[in-house]
Amino acid sequence: MEQHFFRTPWAANGDKAAISETNNPDGTVSFNEGWGLDYEKDMDADAHAKAVERDAMNGILNAITVALRQYQTGAFPEFITAADNGGAAFAYGVGTVVRYRVTADVAFKSYVSLVDGNTAVPGGDTTQWQEFIYAEASDADTATGQSGVLIITPRRLKKVTDELQDKIEESINTSVTPFILPVGAIVMWGATVPPDGWIEVNGQAFNTADNPELFKLYPAGQVPDWRGRFVRAWDNGAGVDPDGGRGIGSEQFSAFEKHSHSAPLERSNDGLTGPQVIRGVYWPGKYTRITTNAGTSEEGAAETRPRNIAAMYIIKTDQAEEQDGAEYPTAIVVSPATGTIQAGSLRKFTGTILPASIAGGYVITWSIADATLGSIDASGMYTSTAGEAGEQTVIATVKTDNGTVTGTAIVTQNIWLTKIGLVVPDKMNEGESITAGLTFTPTNYTESVQYSSSDSSVLTFIEGDVEARGAGTATISVTGVYSGVVASKTIKVLPVEVVEEYLRIDANLSEIADAGEEDQQEARDNLGLGKLATKDSLEAADVGAVPQAKDSLPAETDLNSLTVPGDYFQNVSSSATAELNYPEEVAGALRVVGTGVDEGACRQFYWPYNSDKEYRRFAFGEPLEFSAWGEY
Repeated sequence: MEQHFFRTPWAANGDKAAISETNNPDGTVSFNEGWGLDYEKDMDADAHAKAVERDAMNGILNAITVALRQYQTGAFPEFITAADNGGAAFAYGVGTVVRYRVTADVAFKSYVSLVDGNTAVPGGDTTQWQEFIYAEASDADTATGQSGVLIITPRRLKKVTDELQDKIEESINTSVTPFILPVGAIVMWGATVPPDGWIEVNGQAFNTADNPELFKLYPAGQVPDWRGRFVRAWDNGAGVDPDGGRGIGSEQFSAFEKHSHSAPLERSNDGLTGPQVIRGVYWPGKYTRITTNAGTSEEGAAETRPRNIAAMYIIKTDQAEEQDGAEYPTAIVVSPATGTIQAGSLRKFTGTILPASIAGGYVITWSIADATLGSIDASGMYTSTAGEAGEQTVIATVKTDNGTVTGTAIVTQNIWLTKIGLVVPDKMNEGESITAGLTFTPTNYTESVQYSSSDSSVLTFIEGDVEARGAGTATISVTGVYSGVVASKTIKVLPVEVVEEYLRIDANLSEIADAGEEDQQEARDNLGLGKLATKDSLEAADVGAVPQAKDSLPAETDLNSLTVPGDYFQNVSSSATAELNYPEEVAGALRVVGTGVDEGACRQFYWPYNSDKEYRRFAFGEPLEFSAWGEY
């Protein structure tokens, strides 16, 4: 099906009637009733019958096509202001999407209602309206994480999670893995009881079924015994250990490194040339063997050792679990995160430390970015400075052993209006435009204002300019968006006075007849009057007008004799008798309407002068016969 785009709404510049919202006493069209029963009545037979008004039809179709054009061009309708709704704020349901802009010089934004019965103005309270999320975030938008009005689709999310997974794995490999001990790791322990999942390296057997990883290292099902031993690093080809061929876990017994000793000897003066034998000492000269009983006594400890500290060697089994490290705050959520505040007022901020399980151990420190706009105390109470406007950043900080964590909130601080003055005339002429006299208090206000009209078909009010578009009465208003301060004025628009111009002839139409035949014909053509252009005077029949009686009907006049179309009246009640076929013996007015069916066929309407009654009857046939009077 092909649609029609309402590039121009119906009767955009045509004359349009304002349609009432409620039923009209006279039965004319209204939004509540539509076209009532009077509009289907016979125009020829029923005085209450109504024809469909052209300007009313224009008004209705204009309202419909203007609304449809909003959907065609913006997908969502414009926000219904209080002025649009007869002065009352319209209550939106949750999930409703609307388009709204504060003033005509800014772009529309779409908002979704977050609550039922929402009467707030979009763009202010973020708990009532949220800017509508409708566009997909780019890779860059997703990576920066700044926008709050873009959607992360599955394809964007997958890329982010893939990159995040790679970074996590890289982080684990570079920073975490070195601190994770594998099963079979042996460490020194400074207590007598190993932690859960660890056992002493004392040669004990272990359950191979419960410890498959440890079993791979020790297939005999028994850990080594390192008790009372010093550990020496495996030489592994370095050549430092004289027993270079040793394997991992092999034991090396104690030993002294090879060395020699010397001792001084005294030679006697008895002629001997040297000792015979001193064990371990060789005397190269002549000697005489002698025997001595010299010796040494034992000194020192039971072993040769360095200074040391006793510790237990323990080994990790499959049953051990890694102990969690210290947990620190990861984020602070500040509430409210955004909002608008009146300069000179207070706003309480709260901070939630995440994860919540450790929040109790930390204290939030509050600060602000711009001290000229206000101050904040230790509890998060922000005091805005009167007369100062701008954007304030509220900062919540927590310091930990692992660093500093912060959270922020952005506050738009406005100077609100306290009074608005609006000066416009009580009346304007249709088509007239003026600039309203506006005064705002205080003069340095910064909040936005909204202009509106209760009936834009009568008056428009845009940025202070008032335009009278059609006859009628409308109320214009200017309202502070946040303060709610309002000024309004009702203006009556007067219709344009149409000055009728008539053909002016010096004497009368007969002067055209005095002209020549060609001139007469030209005059007839120009005036469009045909032969009437040459008459001195015109009768009602000449122009198809209904004759109007100037005098009361004679006393003896029978209404059955009045079949010629026209308006008549009887001003004497005693002359309005039943014998003369009056419907009621009361003076009144009579109208005769020809029907053209038979000679003299007509309808008669009679209205007694002293009531709202209406009587009707009809006549037709040959001879002519009248029906009885009926009251309506």
